[in-house]
Amino acid sequence: MSWTEKYRPQTVKEMVGNEDARITFLEWLVNWKNGSKPVLLVGPPGVGKTTLVKAIVKELGYDIVELNASDVRTKENLQSIIPPLLSNASISGKKILLFLDEVDGLSGRGDRGGFATLISLLKEPNVPIVLAANAEVGEQIKELRKVSTMIRFKRIPPRLLLLYLDHVLKSENAKMSVGDKLRLVTISSGDVRTLLNESQSLATAGFSEGLHPVSFSIDIDKAMTSFFVAEKVEDALDILMRSEGFYNDPRFPGYDSEKRRTDKLAALFSSIVTSNVDIERLAEMLGALAYADVLVGQMGRTRQWRLLRYIDIILAYKLFKESRGLAYNQYDVPFVLMNRVFREARLIREIIANIAKQLHTSRRNAATYYLPYLLVILAKSKIDIEEFLEVNNMDSSLGDVIKNEASRVSKK
Repeated sequence: MSWTEKYRPQTVKEMVGNEDARITFLEWLVNWKNGSKPVLLVGPPGVGKTTLVKAIVKELGYDIVELNASDVRTKENLQSIIPPLLSNASISGKKILLFLDEVDGLSGRGDRGGFATLISLLKEPNVPIVLAANAEVGEQIKELRKVSTMIRFKRIPPRLLLLYLDHVLKSENAKMSVGDKLRLVTISSGDVRTLLNESQSLATAGFSEGLHPVSFSIDIDKAMTSFFVAEKVEDALDILMRSEGFYNDPRFPGYDSEKRRTDKLAALFSSIVTSNVDIERLAEMLGALAYADVLVGQMGRTRQWRLLRYIDIILAYKLFKESRGLAYNQYDVPFVLMNRVFREARLIREIIANIAKQLHTSRRNAATYYLPYLLVILAKSKIDIEEFLEVNNMDSSLGDVIKNEASRVSKK
């Protein structure tokens, strides 16, 4: 189990830092009554915003309903979820708290009337509503501050991080030099999650190879945007390494919205699949992500977290050439679709390779000029796809993908 989950505080007393913010939030919830303004928790990742909400509602006997703003950002989604929830709460009489995380994600391209709808739904609530954001900037946050009570969270001070690290190391019966502990505190830059991830990586490795006091100060949104416009692969790698994000295997329990927001693999994936690039270029990039995804899963299963540091290097060099000019797009595609897309991308690359071989042309020509016409022919004619694959010495596993693509073509 990762240390971030193992040592996630279950009660308010177990938390470190931001004492004033915790007291203010507790007083708000204890004194809450119908019509009270929602509360807006603002602060950098890894300082305890989500953990505080979950710990307090548990202690006060609330049922929490957690939504991610970047997933339900449209007007239709918000109207279909929040109003029924509020009306059912008043009927059932249960103590319900609505937690809407990542509200700063409503500024993404998928926000189709969602923000205005959210503002209207926040007025005169009949259940406590908690909003969370990582940044205090932007027009959306300014508007939210008008209809809510804002509580600021700060980065955890180095002194408290060091005490917390000593506690975790003692619990794990792990030893670490003073120098390594000080470097870890510097690296984490006030982020408890970074501290635990890096500490576990170092403790598992048993030595400090590759550990440098790098500042993880680049917000993941800015990091992804900078990655796609970097002029040199070395710059792209540096940006990935200094991003606040991590590689968290989604197949493990506890993969919540806060982790998803800072998952670099998911951020790259959503940006790539929503880009307007040719099929061969898309397949190359998805192939790189698929390779990294497999490695992350293997590292998680074998508890080799220290090796995660090399995923940045793999992705930077595999993605750099094909990803130039793309734009960062925040999670418009659900993360759960990644494995399916990765598989289909791999199979499409095999189809393109077979076409290129048969016609003695390049893969790019096969993808651009021949594959679309082949799909039209297969969609409009009565050619048996299994027989077509057999005649052309192509793997039968490609059949479902060709059928799906041909079906899409026939509907256009």
